[in-house]
Amino acid sequence: MKKFTAISFFILSLVIFTFPILSLGSETSEIAYSAQFEKVKLISRGKLINVIDYIEPHKYNVFMFYADWCAPCGPLKEKLGELAVRVHNMALREIDIINLENPLVKYYNLPSIPYFIIYGPDGKFLERGPMLSKKLLKQIASENQ
Repeated sequence: MKKFTAISFFILSLVIFTFPILSLGSETSEIAYSAQFEKVKLISRGKLINVIDYIEPHKYNVFMFYADWCAPCGPLKEKLGELAVRVHNMALREIDIINLENPLVKYYNLPSIPYFIIYGPDGKFLERGPMLSKKLLKQIASENQ
């Protein structure tokens, strides 16, 4: 499981670093900074929740399940947070599972962490897995141009 998670993290990092995303530029840097608190939000620290209650309309909602002790989760969370701030149509919602025995793990059937569940701007389920698909990242970026 650790090897799979490390490989997933590497692939996702590679996609994020190499995929062109439009920068907001210096004129709107204040907007990006203040919007960060809305676009990236910790919604649970070990408490069982229904992610549907946290969907932001008209945005790709990326729910990231992680734990502070998870080595690849920290850098990945940081990079996805930066991406969410830079693109207007993405909201990152973080869910700290605390430990693998947490009811969140069983309820959402998480085989490993980090793990993602993604809903589209229309509120419909798009995908879930140990990383965001390249196709989805391209779709999010293309709608920001």
